[in-house]
Amino acid sequence: MVDKNPEIKIYAPPRFKATWRKLQEICERDGQSASEIARILIEGYVRQRDPGNPQRPLTAWTPGHRDEEARQAQDIFAWLAEYAEERGGWVPYREILTALRDSGVPPARRPDLADDLARRLSRAGVRVLR
Repeated sequence: MVDKNPEIKIYAPPRFKATWRKLQEICERDGQSASEIARILIEGYVRQRDPGNPQRPLTAWTPGHRDEEARQAQDIFAWLAEYAEERGGWVPYREILTALRDSGVPPARRPDLADDLARRLSRAGVRVLR
């Protein structure tokens, strides 16, 4: 019979004990187990790094690819942040949509990208007026 919940042990240096105790205190306060936190962190680490170093597709450098869209969004963000600074720290939402249109972003992608840019601008301290 196979154990459904195998015990997994990890090595930690003696100086890690204080950190482990603090984790247990936090977990008790938050109603979670240290094992649950470890699983979440390990799953995230694996998801982030698997499959390793995949080859980029040749289409990564073509117009419309997600990488191109991300670069475009970063350029638009920088322009909007500068625009907002000139206006005293605010930008109208319609200006975000106009910038996306003028940059050639397909109409179907504009609402999602506009919302993403509005969130990023807000986190950067810019008021987005809707």
